[in-house]
Amino acid sequence: MPKLKKIKTESLRSQVYMQLKSQLMAGVWKAGEKLPSESDLCETFGVSRVTVRAAIQQLEILGLVETQHGGGNFVRDFSTINAMDTLHPLIQISENQDIITVLEYRKIIEKGTIGLVVSKITDHDLACLEDTYTRMIELSTTQDCVQQAAADHQFHYRLAQISQNPLIVKVYELINVILSSAMVDIVGLLGTEMGLRYHRQLIDALKTGDKALCEKLMEDHIEETIQGILHKTKRPLEKTLGTARP
Repeated sequence: MPKLKKIKTESLRSQVYMQLKSQLMAGVWKAGEKLPSESDLCETFGVSRVTVRAAIQQLEILGLVETQHGGGNFVRDFSTINAMDTLHPLIQISENQDIITVLEYRKIIEKGTIGLVVSKITDHDLACLEDTYTRMIELSTTQDCVQQAAADHQFHYRLAQISQNPLIVKVYELINVILSSAMVDIVGLLGTEMGLRYHRQLIDALKTGDKALCEKLMEDHIEETIQGILHKTKRPLEKTLGTARP
């Protein structure tokens, strides 16, 4: 059994997911190898079976593992995926430094994107952003890191669509899996408070049509996220995860 550690705070599927993903990317388990049973993982992490299953499901989405009915969970050979698709998240989103890479890209692109949004946004667009924000608030009271990240991701994707720039939208869709995968890790590490705070300010600034303020808020939002990730990852990942927001 690899050196996985018990979750020291309230059970978080995101913590289990990130530890397992880290071990898989490090090659602890080889392609075709069967993962420890759910019971063994529950005992190792000190969490419920529901939590372990949710983490496994997220790994399935990324193409890292395959669940065989009645047979357990097996490591997929994702080396061919890497060779075929240079934008697959398994290449870039494997270590926390790569999360920073994604955030640096976002800081450049999304600052410019929201600058375009200011002159094109409609009342309907604002209503859609408000709906997404409400969804983020509702999910913030849960432990569902994956759904929390999905709502956050949807907010930013909606801004790309509002920009009405087909190239921005196309590139966003092209690297969608990379962005959404990174978002899960970010929410798992930092929680939802920062995102809620900045998204509220962004919507309000968009309502006033203040382009300079919108650009500054977006830049500040992503820079604060970068600094938060750097602060969290000064310690080993397993220890850091113990302080993640429930």
